[in-house]
Amino acid sequence: MTDRGKADALRRAVRIFGWIVLPLGLVWSPIGAVLVAPSMAISGLLAAGFGGWLIIESGRSANRSESDLALRVATGGEITAVLIVAAEPTIGFAVAVGSLIPIILALPYVRRESLTTLMAVSSAVGAFSLAAPSIIPWGSTFTDSLAFAIPNGAVVVVYVLFQLFLWNASTRLTDTTSELRHVVEMSHDLAATLEPNDVGHRLARHIALVAHADDCVLSTWDHENERVISFGCYPTERLANLEPVYELERFPATREVLETGKTLVIDVDDPLSDPSEVAYMRDHGDRSLVMLPLVVRGESIGIVELSASRAKAFTDRDVELAQMLVREAAVTFDNARLYDELRQLAYRDPLTGLANRSRLQDRVDHALERLRGRSPNRAAVLFIDLDHFKHLNDRFGHAKGDRALQVIADRIRTIIRPGDTAGRLGGDEFAILLEDVESEDVVETICKRLLQGLNLPVELEDAAPIVGASIGYALSDPETTSEELLRKADIAMYAAKAAGRGQIVSFRQELLDSASARSELAGLLRGAESRDELQLHFQPVVNLDDGTPVGLEALVRWQPDGHLLHLPADFIDLAEETGEILPIGRWVITEGCRRVRGWQTRYDLPNLRLYVNLSARQFRDPGLVPMIVSALARSGLDAANLTLEITEGTLLTPGYETVQRIGELRSLGLRLAIDDFGTGYSSLGYLHAFQIDELKIDRSFVPGSEGVGDAHVLSQAIVELGRALGLDMIAEGIETQDQAEWFRTLGCRLGQGYLFARPMAPLDFERYLRNRLEHPKRRAAREADAPLPLTGARFANAGITEVLGRKAAV
Repeated sequence: MTDRGKADALRRAVRIFGWIVLPLGLVWSPIGAVLVAPSMAISGLLAAGFGGWLIIESGRSANRSESDLALRVATGGEITAVLIVAAEPTIGFAVAVGSLIPIILALPYVRRESLTTLMAVSSAVGAFSLAAPSIIPWGSTFTDSLAFAIPNGAVVVVYVLFQLFLWNASTRLTDTTSELRHVVEMSHDLAATLEPNDVGHRLARHIALVAHADDCVLSTWDHENERVISFGCYPTERLANLEPVYELERFPATREVLETGKTLVIDVDDPLSDPSEVAYMRDHGDRSLVMLPLVVRGESIGIVELSASRAKAFTDRDVELAQMLVREAAVTFDNARLYDELRQLAYRDPLTGLANRSRLQDRVDHALERLRGRSPNRAAVLFIDLDHFKHLNDRFGHAKGDRALQVIADRIRTIIRPGDTAGRLGGDEFAILLEDVESEDVVETICKRLLQGLNLPVELEDAAPIVGASIGYALSDPETTSEELLRKADIAMYAAKAAGRGQIVSFRQELLDSASARSELAGLLRGAESRDELQLHFQPVVNLDDGTPVGLEALVRWQPDGHLLHLPADFIDLAEETGEILPIGRWVITEGCRRVRGWQTRYDLPNLRLYVNLSARQFRDPGLVPMIVSALARSGLDAANLTLEITEGTLLTPGYETVQRIGELRSLGLRLAIDDFGTGYSSLGYLHAFQIDELKIDRSFVPGSEGVGDAHVLSQAIVELGRALGLDMIAEGIETQDQAEWFRTLGCRLGQGYLFARPMAPLDFERYLRNRLEHPKRRAAREADAPLPLTGARFANAGITEVLGRKAAV
């Protein structure tokens, strides 16, 4: 902090020094002439010349730094001292004392290395001055009185000059100390916070004080939108009178400071000042303005504006000090800005800008603490799950899926009340905190508004899909913790999804009990295949012409140790949700291939087919194809005898990954069937694109079942469609001879249902095969004595074993 730029105070001191030395020299020289003392006259002329040079130097040094000016004056002083002593040795003592004056002059301004050099020179000059009367043969000879008065008078003059420069140095050091104190205070003050707005106000205060400004405003530069945004002010009361945001095009001078990175001083009386800035200053009662850029790593990030109601209020020194603090301020503010960005990343969802899970929980904690013991009102948490969002993502791609999430987040913001907090928990799940809820009716009203808003089309350039939602909510009680409230809302949301989607469900205790049971079941399910808890049952697919089995569908069962047998409806959805469907699916395919290949060999049925259901998660599994290859190789089953049943939802979008996976499966030589055809997003497009081999007509289209209204018309349309496309068709859920006859007359060749057989354990199915393959006459005689199949009216009289068997096929 030694190279200070322009130095008004030092120039004034040098000028005063010159005006003192010049007249003294001019007086000293004539006195020497009168006393016929040429040495004294010459020393006077040297002093006068030095004084004149000081006056000239102070005037032409406007562009020199303080250190340069101080060093030049100090060097000139030491040279003049040597010349004066050489001319008049009798005043050597006074000059020896005076040789310290340049050191005092330079002390506050020059660098340590320069000061050390000057001190060495000063010591040499002082030693020479003290020795001069003894070693220089010439010099003035005076009477006793003059011999006393002249040297001592010189000492008095030197002492006066010494005091003058000591005062100047003291003032300068005091100013430096004050400046350092401001810097230290600012550093300590800023260490207490990294909040950008708080940092801005504190920086503005310190810069205003050190520059003697009435006001100080700090602003950031919004490059993208070409505007300036105020973030700090001193005094803070002035914020009310400021434009928080203004366009740069209105103030060319401000743009110049930001773009050039140079400081600009404006005075209302200066005709060259920017008129728009002058008008702004007059409106606020200011007459002087200094604009300094906030520069970090060579780039302007903002601006500091110092203003005062006084004309020409800021000296060069004030501007220099302000620049010094602004440099520090720029780094500090940039750090605060980075901290704020990191904090935003830590607490905000980067895609939607909503609060993330951590931030939401923090807000819930705060809301519950604020309400506890102070208000009868309650807090509510809503969990929102978008219905079938994965289908939208698959169909339109992830980029448009992200855009849809942003649109939905904006809608949520506009629907909730001011002061409530919206957050995104990840994926397609959102959450909302409602504070100060007076009654559950308020929550219900907001939930309904959310459902209405989220059910509107989402504009995605070339499409406008509708994304519905399921909402679950929970209300706090005096002892609720944030974790409990969030968990209850989550449970309610899953209940809303299970209720048919597009629903609103409030948390109830029985939901928690059900969720606990579900969680316990998930724990039991984990690793079930490795503990040999899984079983395969098989239901035949038969030729409707003669009832001959042509294949069998593998249906998984699960029986944990010490528990009852679980049917697929009890655990498949849970397995899909938790990912356990992958190891379970691997076991089913491996075991099914092994069993079917064994029956093919044992009963000479080389074309007996295996039908296996494939879930959406299994379909996306990267290990699916290698696993099927391994199962076929180990069992010896021909790939042509394996049919994978895929739901329509899995093939909803013919995206690259879906097409690639279908191609990989078809390359193995196996067959593909659409399961439950007609219940999902039935499309001729994917039937053609994916070269499907078979359609399994859902049981709801079987006439006489509890399905659609006119099942005859719809089933006939489906069969005709399949026949036109050259697909094999299997009618599911056939329970009566009339139903079997109906599909046979339509040309549907294959069927499956209780009319032919219920799902059976491997030993039972093997017995079924033996029976179907024995001599037709013996089988007919035996079947005449067998009980009728479980159909229609007979079902009410069925025993518990038959009922369980019927459920097993569902």
